[in-house]
Amino acid sequence: MQKRSWLDYLLIILLIEKVIQHIVVSVSFVYDIGDIRSTVAVDYRILTISGIIVAFLFMIALWGTIKRRKWRITLVAVLALFDIIGEFIAQGTIFITITVSVLVAIVLLVLSYLEHRRYSIH
Repeated sequence: MQKRSWLDYLLIILLIEKVIQHIVVSVSFVYDIGDIRSTVAVDYRILTISGIIVAFLFMIALWGTIKRRKWRITLVAVLALFDIIGEFIAQGTIFITITVSVLVAIVLLVLSYLEHRRYSIH
């Protein structure tokens, strides 16, 4: 097995961030911490349920990345796209505020592309 690259470690760190972020945001919606429910355009219950599901899927992507499963690249890319689209839906506008969540999702997309290229070459 080949040695892990800095891309692998960055991907693992960002996936951990995504798992934590989705759990924290979902819990915040449940308890309305910081009046978070008033900041979204759709029903917070939908966002809570989808956030829990996405956190679980990010955990699977993290496991797949640690175990170097081939399907992880596709799962990470799909989840990153879902995260970006979800931000537009949650904010209810095409002109969204760029959050750390969106930036991390964009970086995950780029890393997925780089990983895909790296494994396509070999």
